[in-house]
Amino acid sequence: MNKANKRRNLDEIQLARAFAIFTVLIVHSTSSGITTIPTDSILFPIYNFLNIAGKLGTPTFIMLSAFVLFYNYYPRETNWSLMKRFYVKRIKYILVPYILFSAIYFVVKWYLYYDYPSWGFVADKFLTQLSIGKAHPHLYFVFISVQFYLLFPLLLKMFKKLGFLRKNAIWIGLLVQWVWVYLNKNYFGIEIKGSISLSYFSFYFVGAFLGIYYNEIREKMREPNYRFKRLIPIFMGYGILVILYTGYMYLARTNGLGIIYETLPNIVISYLAEFTWATHALFAGLVIFYFAHVAEKKFKARTKMLFMEIGATSFGVYLIHPLILIYFRRFLDTGSPLVYNGWQVFTFVMITLLSWLAVRFVYYFIPSYWIIFGKLDPQQFKPLTKYIRDKK
Repeated sequence: MNKANKRRNLDEIQLARAFAIFTVLIVHSTSSGITTIPTDSILFPIYNFLNIAGKLGTPTFIMLSAFVLFYNYYPRETNWSLMKRFYVKRIKYILVPYILFSAIYFVVKWYLYYDYPSWGFVADKFLTQLSIGKAHPHLYFVFISVQFYLLFPLLLKMFKKLGFLRKNAIWIGLLVQWVWVYLNKNYFGIEIKGSISLSYFSFYFVGAFLGIYYNEIREKMREPNYRFKRLIPIFMGYGILVILYTGYMYLARTNGLGIIYETLPNIVISYLAEFTWATHALFAGLVIFYFAHVAEKKFKARTKMLFMEIGATSFGVYLIHPLILIYFRRFLDTGSPLVYNGWQVFTFVMITLLSWLAVRFVYYFIPSYWIIFGKLDPQQFKPLTKYIRDKK
C-alpha cells in the first residue's frame, strides 16, 4: 500500500467500541428486570430508561464497522488480491467464532430448555438458526455484519465512482432504510426485519461517510464555529429522541399509548416505534463517536488503556456474555426488592468482568484464540502495566 494512503490506527474507535459494548451489557442485564418488576414500581421507569436508552449497541457497532472499512480501504486500490484478503480475514475472524458460538448456544439451550424429537430435527433446526443468526437472540448482529461484508466490495466501488453518493451518503442511507421499512410493512411482511441489513443502512452509510471524509472533518472540527454548528443539532437531536423513545416504550409497557394514539394520524402511529428507535440510535451513535474523541484526549493513560482493551475485546465480550448471563439468572429470578435489584446490579458487574476476563484468558493461554473470539490487536490488547511503562 502506498504510504500516502496508509491510515493510522485510531484509539478513538476502540474507545467507542468500549462505550457501545457497555450499552449492550446494560440492555441485556436489565431485560429480566423490565419483564419482572411491576409497572407501578418506583424502579420500573429506571429499568425502562436503561433498557431502552441503551438500545444503540448494534447500530453503533455497524456504524463503527463501516467507518473502519471505508477509512482503511477507500484510499487503497481495489483489486482481487485486496478483496481476497478481506474475505479470508472475515471468514477466519468473524464466521468461525460465529459458527462456534452458535453451536454452543444451541447445545446449551437444548440441554436447559428443549427436548427435540430426533437428531434429524436437531440438525435441521440448528442449520436454520445458524443461517439467520437465531441460535441466540444476540447473534443476529453477526448475521447482519456478514450481509454488509458481502455488499462491501460493491458499495466501495460505488462510493469511489459516484461523487454524488459520497457527498450525500447520509441522506441516501436514510432514504434506502426508510423505503425498505415502508415496503416491508406494506408489501413484503418479512418477520425477521431486524436481521436484514437494509434496516441499518442509515448507520452503515453514516459510518462510510465519516470514514471517507474523516481527516477533513477532524480538521474542520478544530474550528469552534464549525464544531458548534455540528454538535448542537446532534446533541439536541439525541436529547429529544432519547426522551421520545424511552417515553414511548414506557407508555407501551404500561398500556398508556391509547390516549396518545387517539390524537395521532394513522401513518404516524404505524411508524412511530421504528422512527423513535432508528433516529435515537443514529444520534446516539454519533454522540458516542464524538465522546470517544473527547475521551482519547481527556482520559488518563491507565483509564484510556483499560477502555481500549475493553474495546479490543468487545467482539469476544459480545459473543460470550449471554452465556454467563444464562448461568447467573438460574440462581435468582425473584425475591425481595432489595435482594432482586441488588442481584441485577451484581449480575451486570459480573457478566462484564467475567466476559472480559474470559477473552483475556483465551488470548494469553490458547494459541489459536481467534477460533473462539476472533482477532485481537496485540498493540491494543496488552497488560496495563506495560502500557504505563511504555508511556514513561
